[in-house]
Amino acid sequence: MKKKVLTIFLASIRNGRHCKLYKNLKDTITDILVYQNENMTAEIFEQVGSKCSKDILNATIRNLMRCGPPAHVTFKRHSEGRVNVNAQWSLDDAKLIESVCVRHREAAGHQLYGHGHWRQTCCQSATGCHLADIMASPVLEVQVACNVSKTCSQCPWGHLYTLPPAALTRPPENLHVVEDKMADTGGQRMISLTWMFSEAHDGFNVSVAKASGEGDPENVSVLRPPVTLLLSASVFYANVSAFNSVSESPVSSITLTPQNEDANDEDDDNNGSQLKVLVHNQTSFSVSWADNLVRNYECFCLEWGTTYGPHPPYSSYKSFYKKKGTKNVWTLVDIPDKLQKYTSYDVQLLVRDQIPPCNLKKVNNSLEFTRARTRFYFQEGSPASSPTNITVVSNTSSSLTLHWSPIPQVDRRGFLLGYVIYYAELEQLETNVTVGPRFCNYTLEGLRSQAVYRIQMSGLTRAGSGVRSAIIMVETRHAGLSNHTALIIAFTFVMLASMLTFPLIRRAKVVFWPQIPNPEKSRSMQKLSAPTQLMDAFVVFASSFSLLTPSPWKNTTRSVCSS
Repeated sequence: MKKKVLTIFLASIRNGRHCKLYKNLKDTITDILVYQNENMTAEIFEQVGSKCSKDILNATIRNLMRCGPPAHVTFKRHSEGRVNVNAQWSLDDAKLIESVCVRHREAAGHQLYGHGHWRQTCCQSATGCHLADIMASPVLEVQVACNVSKTCSQCPWGHLYTLPPAALTRPPENLHVVEDKMADTGGQRMISLTWMFSEAHDGFNVSVAKASGEGDPENVSVLRPPVTLLLSASVFYANVSAFNSVSESPVSSITLTPQNEDANDEDDDNNGSQLKVLVHNQTSFSVSWADNLVRNYECFCLEWGTTYGPHPPYSSYKSFYKKKGTKNVWTLVDIPDKLQKYTSYDVQLLVRDQIPPCNLKKVNNSLEFTRARTRFYFQEGSPASSPTNITVVSNTSSSLTLHWSPIPQVDRRGFLLGYVIYYAELEQLETNVTVGPRFCNYTLEGLRSQAVYRIQMSGLTRAGSGVRSAIIMVETRHAGLSNHTALIIAFTFVMLASMLTFPLIRRAKVVFWPQIPNPEKSRSMQKLSAPTQLMDAFVVFASSFSLLTPSPWKNTTRSVCSS
């Protein structure tokens, strides 16, 4: 085999003519020293045996800068027609590349829509690009390269990648909470989420974020459900999606609300709560709390938001630092959303076991604890609706027992103090009575018998009585014998009738069923056989047993009485 020898004569212009000779090279690839921003002439001589050849290259150094192709490329294909492309470059190329280009086409043999030509998209980012309006079904061929720039004059296309169709088209189904319990640390809850997914996949992405918008969403990847989260008692949003090597399914979402959310709804002005709220105006209110809630903390957060009312729900927050030993009160001013009348708000105090700054560091498995929560109104109103399903469940000559369904939370428009029952006889003055907010039944007493009463109900808040229910008309019973008295009289009558007819029944038995002589008592039979004492005992036992056995006639009488 003949030996190959290369010789390069390099000449460039830099403050006069500069030349350099590279002799006896044994490889077609070598590193040479050049000057930037200068014209260059390179003469290459190749000798193979006794034959020689020569080539000349004239170029500007900036036109010879080659970047890429990328060292590694990953894809994520979405069912709605998007493809995320992420490119990784070598360390030297990453310093020069400013943007990236991606081209794609339907693979040969899979041209469902007849588009076999390349479509190119260039993005400003150097690490990736997003392709839109991509059909979900075709198999795609994709290549990635840098975008030509001053620092990268040559950008060759990289490896040809083949992307299968986006098979994950359905979101996870039946997403729900299987367990929600308070954690041992207190002020936190352990929530287990589970779901179902029938398509082939590699795993699931679970994203958890606060409804207030504080902090960044936290992502967790699991191979299979369930997933357990350690959260405070705030409201959270959770999204779950399935993924494989190139695609991600649509998400399934759930709102994680705290347990016993309506626990303080019937408290008047948060009495008994460890949080106190003082509303100043529509954009400012103060929150104070008990000492035992925050004894060892300096980082706090107040979260508040609408719960019920005519306005859309929202949630806001304020993180702050308070030095130990200072007054346990914080005033919020210029809040972003004005407080609205007839709307209930929940506010909760959270503490964070961390050093300032007091912003939320983590969403899941954090050092945030809920210490107290209460409800308040900027301005209360009277209830917009009345109790429903009002029925009379008991009716006597002097009383009526009513049962009803509570007023819906959204219609209360204030702290419910109770229910007002209005009742009166026809064309008589009206009387009313107020019962507590937790009652769903009440007995009206002292009524006249066989009197027709009209009855209405309404809810009661600080703003007064609300809308009345429709009138129901009820007539009390006649003031006759009570049911218990009637039963006693009937029982007494049956007993007397039985006592009077019993002798007649005995006489009829003698007439219709006369006694039959017993052969054993005849003297002839006594002479023929003399029974032993044991036989006598047996006969006595048998005769006594026959007397105890009830007759068919007696059974028939008893069944009639019982019926």
